[in-house]
Amino acid sequence: MRILVTGAGGFIGSVLCKQLHADGHEVVRMLRKLQKKEGKAVDSYEDYECDVLSDSFPDIQLSGDAIVHLAAANDIVSKNGREGIRLSVIGTKNVLDFAVNNRIDKVVFFSTIQVLGSELEGLITEESAFYPENDYAANHMMAEMYTEMYARKGLLRAVSMRPTNVYGYFTLPTINRWSLVPACFCREAFFDKQITLRSSGKQIRNFVSVDSVAGATRAVLAHFPASYDVLNIGSQCHMTILEAAELVKEVHDEMYPHPVQLLIQGEQPQQENRFEISLNKLEDRYGFGQHLGREELRRQIQLIFLDLEQLPPTSGV
Repeated sequence: MRILVTGAGGFIGSVLCKQLHADGHEVVRMLRKLQKKEGKAVDSYEDYECDVLSDSFPDIQLSGDAIVHLAAANDIVSKNGREGIRLSVIGTKNVLDFAVNNRIDKVVFFSTIQVLGSELEGLITEESAFYPENDYAANHMMAEMYTEMYARKGLLRAVSMRPTNVYGYFTLPTINRWSLVPACFCREAFFDKQITLRSSGKQIRNFVSVDSVAGATRAVLAHFPASYDVLNIGSQCHMTILEAAELVKEVHDEMYPHPVQLLIQGEQPQQENRFEISLNKLEDRYGFGQHLGREELRRQIQLIFLDLEQLPPTSGV
């Protein structure tokens, strides 16, 4: 299969491209800026420089069997509300039009579980109602609606993927997602020998490895729906932000001689939010059941610390 990937140089995209290539697929990385070639593995990709926000993007002539769209706004870009809307909504519409113009009938759009709420409660399924509470969630909700509309009109087939908190080490030095938990805790612990929580840390999150997210995407591409579908992508690993920080401290103190100090500077929220992510559709319809837990999170934290050892001290927070 010839698979086009927008945002291929990012956190999830870089891992997905490696897995797709290992499966024997022809991978076309659609990049805003071409990356420097490094070794045979990278040379095996076909790279195409383009910007999903360009007015000319829908008119690009590029063949493919499927496109995975990962170039929507992340949580940092979305802090600028207008820029977040432009990238997630206008950029996604351009990708959809590009797919239609090139007769690429399989589109995977990467959304976020936050379209259903920031502090999730109860059983969360694909049928749960939209409840965005920030710009990041709202612009992804609008992009999902565009994607569903194109599929409903019969222009293409599509799946919106909603990952929970994605973790893992960064495969490329150009990836800068140090705002993510637990990477942000690792960086602060490594350089400052402390982790500071500005909340009570009682917020419960579901953590899923970047490898599992890529694996779920491969399963979807192999069993693509006839029209449109939405999928939660998560794991069995639920823990509070405080527990995640404590795990980072535990791993750090095992690896390095100077222990980390954990500081809690907030009192809110006072109670934990209890929820469960339903993964039944992902398992039953797409045959993907690899949901790694706490031990995988611990292993990835170790890898993040090893990566941090390669950074100069001036890279600290």
